[in-house]
Amino acid sequence: MKRFVILLVSLITSASLVGCSSVNQAKEKPQLHVKWPFYKISKGNQYMYLLGTIHIGKEEMYPFPEQIKEALKDSQYLVTETDGEGIDRGDYQKSINDKVFLLENGKKLNDYLSKDSQAYLMERAKEYDVDYQSLQDYKLWYVVSQFLNAETADLSIEYGVDHQISQLASNYYVNDKFLETPKEHFEIIQQAYPEKEADQLIKQIPPIKEAKQQLLQLFDDFVQGKIPSHEDTPITEFEKRQNRIIVVDRNKRWMKKFETYLKSDDVYFAAVGDGHLEGKDGLLTYFKENGYVVEKVIK
Repeated sequence: MKRFVILLVSLITSASLVGCSSVNQAKEKPQLHVKWPFYKISKGNQYMYLLGTIHIGKEEMYPFPEQIKEALKDSQYLVTETDGEGIDRGDYQKSINDKVFLLENGKKLNDYLSKDSQAYLMERAKEYDVDYQSLQDYKLWYVVSQFLNAETADLSIEYGVDHQISQLASNYYVNDKFLETPKEHFEIIQQAYPEKEADQLIKQIPPIKEAKQQLLQLFDDFVQGKIPSHEDTPITEFEKRQNRIIVVDRNKRWMKKFETYLKSDDVYFAAVGDGHLEGKDGLLTYFKENGYVVEKVIK
C-alpha cells in the first residue's frame, strides 16, 4: 500500500490536497539539513534549473539554500506542474466544472463497489473521520484524495516545496508558467483512478496509522536525498498502468516543453515532484539521453 501515498503525493497538488495543513508552531525547531535534489541542465550556452519537490513539508526545511535562491533570481520563469496557487482565480474556475468532481447520470459511488469494498471504505472513512455518505456523489479520484489526510504532526501543504518556491518566485517577481492546465491535471487523475477499477483502488487506501507512517517516511526520504524511483518496488500490472499515466507519459510531454524552454533566450526554473526525476523514464535520464549535461548544484 505504500504506493498509494507515493503516487498520490506525486500527482495531487495543493489544488486538491485536503486536510494536511495543521502545523504546530508552538516552539522553534532547528533547521533541517535537506539534501535538495537541485540540478542545472545545460547544452552549450543553453541552460535551465530543475528542482525536485514534495507537496508536503515542515517549516524547519527553510529558508532555501543560497544556490536555489540565486538560481531563481537568475530565471525569468518558474515552471510548476499546474496552477495550484490560483484556485480562486476566474481562469482556474473556468477551466473546471462539476463534471470533474461529480459522478454523472445519477450514479453513486456504491454502484461501482462490491459489498466487501463498501465495508472496507466505510471502515476507512470512520477511521479518517470522513462522512461516508458524503462521498457517494463524487468520482473515485476525489474520494481517494480525501484519504490523503493523515494529519501527521508538523507536516503541511503550506510548507510543501512547491508552495514555498512559488512564494519565493513571487517575491523575486519571477513569472509563472505551468506544464499542465488545471483541467488537464484533473483529467490525468481521472485516468489513473477510473470508476471501473473502484474495487481495486479502494483497497489501496491504507489504515490511518499506516498512512501517517508512509507520509513521514516519504518526507524523511526527501530530506535525506533518497529520491523515489517507481521502478524500485515490485508492482501489479494495474499499478504499472497508473505509473505510466502519472509519471512516464507526463515526463515525455514535459520534456518537449523543457527542450522548447532551453532553446529560448530566457532562463527557466522548473520545480516538479521528485518522483519524476529518477529511473529509466525519469527526467534526468531523458536529459542525459538527449545530450544535456546534468549537474547537481548542491553536493
